[in-house]
Amino acid sequence: MDAVSLRAPLARHALVDTFSPEEARQEIGRIFCPHFLSPRQANAAGFHAVHRASRQRGYSLNFVAYGSEVEIDPGELSSFFLLQIPLAGSAEVRCGTTTALANPGHTASLLSPTLPTRMRWSDGCAKLIVLIEREVMQRQCAELLDRAIDKVEFETAVDLSSLAGRLALDHVNLMLESVESGNAAFGNYLARLGESLSSLLLSSLAHSQRAALAMPARAATSSTVGRAQDWIRANIERDFTVGDIAKAVDVSLRTLQETVRRHNGTTLVQMIEALRLDHFHSLLSGPQNGQSVTELAGLAGLGHLGRAAAAYRRRYGVSPSQTLQRSR
Repeated sequence: MDAVSLRAPLARHALVDTFSPEEARQEIGRIFCPHFLSPRQANAAGFHAVHRASRQRGYSLNFVAYGSEVEIDPGELSSFFLLQIPLAGSAEVRCGTTTALANPGHTASLLSPTLPTRMRWSDGCAKLIVLIEREVMQRQCAELLDRAIDKVEFETAVDLSSLAGRLALDHVNLMLESVESGNAAFGNYLARLGESLSSLLLSSLAHSQRAALAMPARAATSSTVGRAQDWIRANIERDFTVGDIAKAVDVSLRTLQETVRRHNGTTLVQMIEALRLDHFHSLLSGPQNGQSVTELAGLAGLGHLGRAAAAYRRRYGVSPSQTLQRSR
């Protein structure tokens, strides 16, 4: 499996570590939501609950394991979605009327807040879990549809061997790498990763609003792309979302995405990243006041320095550090 490493994910973000099922139910319930937790063995042999979490704006990244086989009944999650990626063991996950058998490298599960959920985790099951706030997911879906919606409900099973599953897994890996880098300067970047994951899930997985999203979006004129680029450049060191850009140029998000695709031959996200690279280049080439490559990448909104450096080299033919050295 080209997946998340089992090497103690989020080890620096420990919240719960207990051998008591009751303590685990209370403490993990405070982090997620109140729920029933029942070890399958009456004496709770082998039970060892571990929960680690890093919270960003709009989402959190979690590692959860219980040691022994457990049944979990949270009912309706109400305020958040959960993308659960198994790292070890397996889990039977029922959400609404569908059931997924989640196991490493094959199937993950995606829980929707408006559907009742019950789970059985096997002995030794461990998961990397992304919590996405319901408000964030539904707002993004509403921006794409350009109308209000009351809910989004996903199919429970996520095929990790499919293109959509692989893209989601790669994205969660990037989120984990970025969190574990420990660089606090990239808080806005980490928040954008959560936003882009929800966009990826909405655009690639089956859910109750997918048919509406599949309807063709109208494109605006090429001047809309120019106005969007001008707005991004003017706000490049601020925190903004793709929805903010669409609002600034007075079109729906889907219209903006389709217009960029039609006139630029790229996605909106790719256009934004290209503009961030250009700003990074200008920062590296100008007076830096002793700032490092990492600090300047943060100013440009480029959070994952390794990936940013590779993209920079592809665009400019040199590394960021070489550009910085030449300017000094």
